[in-house]
Amino acid sequence: MCAGLGFYIAKINQEEIEDFYSKKEIEQQLDDKILMTYFWQQRPCLPIEEKDKVHLYDWGNRDDKQLKMPKTGWCRLESLQAGKWDWLNPVQVHVPALKGYEKKKWFLTPQGLEAVLVKHQGQKRAYLLTQPSSRFYEKLTGHDRMPIGKIERVKSKV
Repeated sequence: MCAGLGFYIAKINQEEIEDFYSKKEIEQQLDDKILMTYFWQQRPCLPIEEKDKVHLYDWGNRDDKQLKMPKTGWCRLESLQAGKWDWLNPVQVHVPALKGYEKKKWFLTPQGLEAVLVKHQGQKRAYLLTQPSSRFYEKLTGHDRMPIGKIERVKSKV
């Protein structure tokens, strides 16, 4: 899987960033204009490219029992292709991630990752798309699922 990622904030409106991060959180982690997001944080988000901007959306549905959306942050490509997400009108979108994080390991995502953006009950949520792991990814993280996108070894400290 992929429980965290880093992304540039250059194309994101400051007010939108402040909807998901406190000023203290931004100051603590801002490094070279990169923010980190993790599925376990209070309000996880995914950056989604839309035209010439990047917008932040809530990452899946971690614990909102009132919201009738899948209680996860990931969407299996196989279940998407089988139509199991059709009731949410999913749209495949691009996540301009620079790097991903899983099981205390960072990996590069030079071309970003893929996700689906869904809407239900007036709310939009983004779920990372996953596929069966490559040998490299499974060896790195121990997971049998990996995000969709080009994954590379970390060449330097990330």
